[in-house]
Amino acid sequence: MSRHEPDPQETIGAATRALADATAALTRMIGSHVNQVVPEVGEALAASLREASRGLADASENVAKRAGTGRAEERRRERVDRTRADLLDAAARVIAAQSYEGASVGDIAAEAGYTKGALYAHFRSKSDVMLALARERLGIALESPELDLPGLTDDGVDVEVLAAWLAAAREDPRLLLQLEFLTYGLRHPDAAGELAELHVRSFELAAEQVARVRLVQAHGVAAGDVVPTQDDRDTALAIISVLNVATLEGKLTGSPDMSPAAGARIIARLLAD
Repeated sequence: MSRHEPDPQETIGAATRALADATAALTRMIGSHVNQVVPEVGEALAASLREASRGLADASENVAKRAGTGRAEERRRERVDRTRADLLDAAARVIAAQSYEGASVGDIAAEAGYTKGALYAHFRSKSDVMLALARERLGIALESPELDLPGLTDDGVDVEVLAAWLAAAREDPRLLLQLEFLTYGLRHPDAAGELAELHVRSFELAAEQVARVRLVQAHGVAAGDVVPTQDDRDTALAIISVLNVATLEGKLTGSPDMSPAAGARIIARLLAD
């Protein structure tokens, strides 16, 4: 059984309180004996020890208060973060289903199980919610392994795995969210710059993955940092286009020629060239 590590603040507080108690006891003991011999010395020593005892007691109380405040602040921060995450998850579902223009702040708050006041405590407006959502979904760290397209391996593309992922993505209720980011940026020039930057970063991730696959196929070794060539960027653009068709248009038409299976096959051929 693992042993629970003591809280450093609790340990300091307990030690300070114990030292204060011991100092108080010593004050009483020394005071009673020294006063019998040299009253002036006894009184001065007792006064000094009483002052030290009060100082230690105050320090103990302050340590306890700070420890309690720190834990309370940590719990408050956790609640704030959880509420914000709940609101953004709800916004993703509502905006994907109703569009940015059709969704209201009340719809988003109700979907998350909060009041509109709670939403406005975290976001200034519906536009602020949309931009925060785009940052979360598009602004992912470059080194994140979760950005790799499922089914891509050093040996090529596992068509079945990629097709299954595309099929799941097509049924995701947040499927239209990517389109909402695009249309929002096109309709709101003030936000276009940031959204454009996020989309460019996402494209760069795809181009880097294509470059890694190319290097593995050419040299048989995985690469760390890669610099995509123009061919890599063209291939990335083609793959992104296929992904959009195999999900969005494939869902609308139900055509086997625009299905997840067809999309996976095409992507495998693009990466094999």
